[in-house]
Amino acid sequence: MNRAESQNDPLIGDLADRQRGLDAETLFRRHGPTVWSVCLAHAKNVQDSEDIMQEVFLKTFSGLSMLRDPDRARGWLLQIARRTCIDYLRRKTATQPIPEDLPAPQKETEDRISSLHRAISKLPEAFREPIILFYLNGHSSASVARTLGISETAARSRLARARLRLHEILSEDKR
Repeated sequence: MNRAESQNDPLIGDLADRQRGLDAETLFRRHGPTVWSVCLAHAKNVQDSEDIMQEVFLKTFSGLSMLRDPDRARGWLLQIARRTCIDYLRRKTATQPIPEDLPAPQKETEDRISSLHRAISKLPEAFREPIILFYLNGHSSASVARTLGISETAARSRLARARLRLHEILSEDKR
């Protein structure tokens, strides 16, 4: 049997995938905590992040045959997680009613928060994620580094550059 025929045979293909570390259980064990961190960083609550993580791994397992290089599994999973988070939050935001007993924020505070959120949304993703994880979700720089798959020095550097870029954006908005 040649290679093309073996890839079409589900039993041989599954065995080959398991031998290369591409089976669902191995992916979940190796990368589950990182995917969970990304989901939690975006969702900001445990229940939503669990739902998102479940959706991420369902997508992953159904599209596992698309991943050919096990060394790229982490990046592939994180990209699926980020996109799934965005989709999930869009769906949730569109359907969630606003509670009636919410006190109205003061106009000045509301304006400052809105301008900060607009400025954060203008940041490139490489800067936006560390800022959200560190400042809005309270992660340490070590945790940010683990979540993003970079060194702690790189995480601190991104945070510093992101703060400078935020300052520039906020200064431009005041003009």
